[in-house]
Amino acid sequence: MMIIINYPPGSRGIANSWKARLDQLVMSHHLVEDGSLSLPLLSDGGQKVEGIEAINAHIDHLEQFVSGWYEDRCDKYEFDPDEKPLTL
Repeated sequence: MMIIINYPPGSRGIANSWKARLDQLVMSHHLVEDGSLSLPLLSDGGQKVEGIEAINAHIDHLEQFVSGWYEDRCDKYEFDPDEKPLTL
């Protein structure tokens, strides 16, 4: 899955900041300047987010998810010691 951000002309500064943040997350992404847009549009799988604030919030959420992913906290996840492991 790849994050794609299409942004209108004149938004290169904010697009560069989004690119830098996504680079830090090591997520597959592509940014495209699109002259037909008046607001930037982010596509992430089946999700579509429009506007600067919404895109910032989406990237904020990704940053929180990725930082939490590497936390060494077993208590964050439910664990049933009696559950049988899945077999393939």
